[in-house]
Amino acid sequence: MRISTLPLLILLAACQERSVPASPPAATKAVLPQAATPTPDAASGGWTESQEGCVDRWLAAHTLDAYGSPQGTMYMGGTPLFDEATGRHTPRQAFLAAHHPEALHSCGVGP
Repeated sequence: MRISTLPLLILLAACQERSVPASPPAATKAVLPQAATPTPDAASGGWTESQEGCVDRWLAAHTLDAYGSPQGTMYMGGTPLFDEATGRHTPRQAFLAAHHPEALHSCGVGP
């Protein structure tokens, strides 16, 4: 005895409808005060714009790409910052600190 799978597939497709939750009316949305965003610095793990630019210029002067690899390097997944095996993303600053601390040192980033 063979059961046709077509009706089953149609039923499953119909059950896959996704509902989008309605957003609350504008009158009920709470407005929270915004905290001042501190300027990123080496101690907090972030870089200022001038430090970011300095590191980018250092990498370019050494003919390296944005991740510190030779120009033209191709990456699985498009970037070395995402580990497909674990699903973890490494911040670019942490990646460069681990692979090219001399770039950070020359730009005054870090301890």
